[in-house]
Amino acid sequence: MQIYLDVIWLLNLFVDFMLLLLTAIVLKRDLRKFRLILGAFFASFYVIFLFTPFQEVAVNPFAKGFYSILIVLITFGFHRFRLFIQAWLMFYFVNFAVGGGLLGLHYFIQADMDFIHGTFATQTSGFGSPISWAFVLIGLPIMYYYSKKRFEAVETEKIRYDEVYAVKITIAHIELQLHGFVDSGNRLEDPITRKPVIVIDMSEVGDQFPNSIQKLIKGQAFSKMDDVPVEFQNKLTLLPFRTVGESEQFMWAVRPDSVTIYDQNEAYNCYSVLIGLSQSTLSDRKDYQCLLHPRIMQQKKRIAFA
Repeated sequence: MQIYLDVIWLLNLFVDFMLLLLTAIVLKRDLRKFRLILGAFFASFYVIFLFTPFQEVAVNPFAKGFYSILIVLITFGFHRFRLFIQAWLMFYFVNFAVGGGLLGLHYFIQADMDFIHGTFATQTSGFGSPISWAFVLIGLPIMYYYSKKRFEAVETEKIRYDEVYAVKITIAHIELQLHGFVDSGNRLEDPITRKPVIVIDMSEVGDQFPNSIQKLIKGQAFSKMDDVPVEFQNKLTLLPFRTVGESEQFMWAVRPDSVTIYDQNEAYNCYSVLIGLSQSTLSDRKDYQCLLHPRIMQQKKRIAFA
């Protein structure tokens, strides 16, 4: 078996560049291309030591750890200890994620590839079989793209669930236990009083309201206005609103008796708000039933001894 060290080094340079780039993307660090390329060059030279008399030192776990510290220092620099440790650990995490996925993909398709001295080794002619090189050169970008999308999806879900709160709304003796999502794009408010509006999904909680209110929301006619329960007659109002690509519409809203939001085991009262009654489904995944106005979260008042 012949080994072309320059070809193996070139492959490692390609791999290290993508791993460092993915680490920077996950950490949301704005890196100069020069530092990224320099870090990849330094990281790729590690493979050279595996074919020298320093091999025993190079494969030592402490030597590997120290070399990885130098890689992170060259690529990301040192600003604060916490940021450095974060970058160092994320570099390892990205390596394990992508490398584990690549190894799993290899065993899944049974590609013909050997692993010698900690690197992908060549076979036969010295450049390796076409299958093994195609696997590395094509499989790695696929794993890179997949891992990047997975990291972004996890971050998106974290943001989503960080902004979902338990909400209790009381309206005319009706108590609603909901999950509310803070919608940064929600600017709906009463045009006269400027009260912010919490939009609730009536397709989820409508059955807790009287039939007459459900008919009113659906736009069905009444035989007489007295069909609306007395406790709702002085609470209902119409709100104009507009969505993207749609002309101005109207939504029924009701003044609640109380609104309580629970944030990190603390209870907060919300005053001067309206509850918009929407027939549209707010979440296809059913993970929240109401949209919270951002201003509500700023104006909420903690309940003493709650």
